[in-house]
Amino acid sequence: MGVEAPDQLAALGRSLQQILLASFGLHPEDVQREVTDAVKHLGGDNVEILLADYDQRVLVPYDADDDREFPIDGSAPGVSFRTDTVIAERGAGGRRRLWVPIRDSSEREGVLGVDDDGTIENDVWHAVASLVGELIASKEHYGDHVTLRKRRTPFSTPAEMRWGMQPPLTFTSPDVTLAGFLQPTHSIAGDAFDYSVTGRRAYVLIVDAMGHGLEASRMANLALGASRNARRNGASLTEIVVALDEAIETQFGDSRFVTGQVATLDLDTGGMELVNFGHPLPLLLCVGQPVEEIECPPAQPAGLGSDPTVTKVQLRPGDSVLFRTDGIVDARSPSGDVFSDEALTDLLRELTDAGLPPSEVLRQVVHAVVRHRGDRDSDDATMLLMAWKRTDL
Repeated sequence: MGVEAPDQLAALGRSLQQILLASFGLHPEDVQREVTDAVKHLGGDNVEILLADYDQRVLVPYDADDDREFPIDGSAPGVSFRTDTVIAERGAGGRRRLWVPIRDSSEREGVLGVDDDGTIENDVWHAVASLVGELIASKEHYGDHVTLRKRRTPFSTPAEMRWGMQPPLTFTSPDVTLAGFLQPTHSIAGDAFDYSVTGRRAYVLIVDAMGHGLEASRMANLALGASRNARRNGASLTEIVVALDEAIETQFGDSRFVTGQVATLDLDTGGMELVNFGHPLPLLLCVGQPVEEIECPPAQPAGLGSDPTVTKVQLRPGDSVLFRTDGIVDARSPSGDVFSDEALTDLLRELTDAGLPPSEVLRQVVHAVVRHRGDRDSDDATMLLMAWKRTDL
């Protein structure tokens, strides 16, 4: 017998309460066990939690003893992950098999699989999956289970340092959407991005430290740490870049440097201020207009005596700004063909027009760049997309 609509809210409350009460002292490995027991209040069974791997190519079971993989670009749970929607299939015994996106706030963690009798509203399962996402994100900090399940290949020490400093890949609100993506995840070193949404202002940073390996990762980490410290001390954009410049030169000498861009966006007016220190120009994606580069005078890279200036840009509702590192700009195929700005912007338009969320747009774009390079880890490749007042929210 199904759960009648008036009773679903009470059943949902019991499920959520059970998950919350179980979370205290819960080992990371035991999340799926507790969720499986809690959703029985809603008549749910056959529970699976699938996590997206770091490269976001496959979904892997939460259970360490389960070695299956579900391709994100070729499976029903993958469709749920890509489109951020509930996908229904026919289950065993006349029941319904659901795949529900799991998010930590707006960061995509994976997909929840559950069977029900078809009477439970999708919003109810969204609520369960949302709490599961918050629980997974919190438990990830107390053990290695979640991290190890998401890794399909061993990470280098520089990559370990990089991911230890990175914010969640996605933030979404009615005012601003921020989405980033890095490749190759297992050996990323000098590329990094950061963001903060505080009050009515969004802040973004993208950097590319010279070189490769451990030194590049150390410089990128120093850049993120110095910029956060300056920002939290009330520094202006130019003061933040000067702080980066002094930190890099002091710690690494005057022959090492970091390029990058730092920007703030007024969430009420759409006014953006941008400082460029030796980095590839960002792209402005205006609704109904050709994609164009934002002309922002480049100062010297941080570490070489940067003397930054501020560029002001007025965004319109629905406009986006794409920041990228030279691993995107200079991507070449094995035969030497460049992944052109035209190819990049065409793909961005195609995926955006298809109604995909920004996080999925970036996932597919960066994967396309990696394929163009012949899947070679020739250079770090990073993108960060900032959209103001997206019209599809």
